[in-house]
Amino acid sequence: LVITGGANAVAASETIRLAPAVRGADVVIENVEVSVSSDLALKASFYVPKGEERAPAALLIHDAGSNRASLDDLAKSMWKEGYAVLTLDLRGHGESINGDVGDYKLLETDKERESLWAFATRDIEQAARWLRSDKRVHTSNLSVVGVGAGCALAVRQASRDENVRTVTLLSPKAKVLGFDLVADMHEIEGLPTFFFATKESRSDVEALAKSIHDELGSNEFISVSTLKAKKDAEILEDKKLARTLTRSLDDEVFPQKKKTRRG
Repeated sequence: LVITGGANAVAASETIRLAPAVRGADVVIENVEVSVSSDLALKASFYVPKGEERAPAALLIHDAGSNRASLDDLAKSMWKEGYAVLTLDLRGHGESINGDVGDYKLLETDKERESLWAFATRDIEQAARWLRSDKRVHTSNLSVVGVGAGCALAVRQASRDENVRTVTLLSPKAKVLGFDLVADMHEIEGLPTFFFATKESRSDVEALAKSIHDELGSNEFISVSTLKAKKDAEILEDKKLARTLTRSLDDEVFPQKKKTRRG
């Protein structure tokens, strides 16, 4: 066990061997804390990028009521493709539950849940700042990926952070926990955005993308992909999600790959 430190985190690194299909490569995961305030530090996992050069960053945001463990497989797949990946337990979730914030799942009213989710925008802001502070990360090449209600947080961060290069939303909804996704999408018009739907949500997600384009009256900047997963709750289990997602992002995140293919 290797203990490492930083200005805003204390990390414990452990080497975890991936499945044989990854050809024996090792992923190093640092268990870190992202400081949001003097009395709130969020538990997070940083997938240390491979190689000597700074890597593009990916910030993965879980659904309301979930936790960062649900993103493990996707994080490992994105790491394999060359990303420095950060997943975190948002306040009130997973290992970030404490006496001051409480447990999201125990909240009794919509107002309480909406309030917690609104404050979670600060969690994402600090997580993005944490990534920028790491010398192993390319500071102006961040991809945000949201799942379910996490989509709202991803879009909100993209609207405030000029370093965000792509936005990926898994099973997005027009309105969730007090957020209006369509209104927020106005702020990121033109930013490469990728919607992923299940068979259950395909028609709703396609309609959402169309309504955004129609309302903005702009060239299409949202790409919609439908996975084989039947229900939204199964989207992270879809075997083709990681490959489809990373291929979608390649041209924006790794422009050198695009040049190589054309050459």
